[in-house]
Amino acid sequence: MMMREQARAGLQTQLDAAVTNGDTAAATKIAEDIAKLAVQSAPKAPPYGDVEIRAELEKAPWFGIDPKKSAKAVEFGKTMNPKKFATAEAFAVALIKAVDEEFKPAAAEVEEEAETETEEEAETEGEKKPVKKRATDAPGEGDALGNRTATNRRTGPWTKLTDAPADVQKEIKRTADKFVSSTAPKEQREKFIAHALESHYATHLRKGKK
Repeated sequence: MMMREQARAGLQTQLDAAVTNGDTAAATKIAEDIAKLAVQSAPKAPPYGDVEIRAELEKAPWFGIDPKKSAKAVEFGKTMNPKKFATAEAFAVALIKAVDEEFKPAAAEVEEEAETETEEEAETEGEKKPVKKRATDAPGEGDALGNRTATNRRTGPWTKLTDAPADVQKEIKRTADKFVSSTAPKEQREKFIAHALESHYATHLRKGKK
């Protein structure tokens, strides 16, 4: 940079001298040399622009659909230097990764909050329906009810939604609709449901031990 500035200053001095002496030919040649130097020292623009970057961002399932993530992508794009990336695809990949990292903690907090709520609701429902104990060991309605409950109860860990009882399935679907955006990727909803199944199954086991 310093050498270019010295070269430009030297040419400008020669140009001033040529103009003062009335040497038109020399002045013209020196002016051309100054112009060439300016072109060489000018910062080079990246081989792509906003149109190419946006085309790559469109490949993200949430871009243009999720307003928060889309706005954050635009915000990050303004602070990133396209000259640091060889292609629009590389720029978009870095941008999408930054947005996903930005929203990852928030998603984890929502899932944790949802699991806590479902556990509290399940425990509350259990308190509302206490099992009445008989004074004698004679068979009665309580045994019949107990047998039906044992028959309907699912055994083993719940790995998919249909493994859980109908009331638990309904509750998980309700909380999933509440805490997972309808525009969120399918994988996020499946992950939420998997966590909720684990939570409900743990609650189910605790009730069985009481």
